[in-house]
Amino acid sequence: MTLFSQQTYWRALGLSLFLLWPVFGKSSVDPTADQILGRWLFPAKGSSVEVYRSGEHYFARIADVSSTGQQKFGLVKNQILMRDLTFDGTGWSGGELIHPQSGLHFGIELKLTDSQTMTARVFKGVRWVHKEFTLTRQTTL
Repeated sequence: MTLFSQQTYWRALGLSLFLLWPVFGKSSVDPTADQILGRWLFPAKGSSVEVYRSGEHYFARIADVSSTGQQKFGLVKNQILMRDLTFDGTGWSGGELIHPQSGLHFGIELKLTDSQTMTARVFKGVRWVHKEFTLTRQTTL
């Protein structure tokens, strides 16, 4: 190889590595985002949801249904309750909660208080008019 072709080769290689570095440097899903995976009990402690990931989005489906949950809220086992949440570095947002009885869609944000406690903020349209409830991690199945 001549000096000119060696320089061109190294420049092209360097440019390629520089352009591909963000692709190789970070996973598409932040491992801290998976902290919410698992089963979570509703405040009344009778019904629970299972949070799972599909691709880069997080979903929650009804896992266990108490008689109160079924009568008061229309909960049905395996029904999708939350969908399309994404992790923004501090919490999970951008998704929606689907009300089991009415089928209405609400905005939802989730934040971990600690490893065993999660706060859900549900709103319709504007975030400052919301309802919050606390879920606790289910330790036994």
